[in-house]
Amino acid sequence: MVYLIVRRRKNEYTHDYRIEKWAPTIKEANKYLSALSLLDDDEDVMFFIVPAQENPALILTEEVA
Repeated sequence: MVYLIVRRRKNEYTHDYRIEKWAPTIKEANKYLSALSLLDDDEDVMFFIVPAQENPALILTEEVA
């Protein structure tokens, strides 16, 4: 399973989410989460781990025009 470290930044009106990093194990994901949390001192930013579930229905098999 793949784990995504997601960064959430909130302001007055919206929440902005982006994938900051990914890891193949939960142990490695926790290390990234700790490091990113220590490096970013913005109080409007929060990091969390999300397990990525592989769903074949979401995989594109041919180019979409």
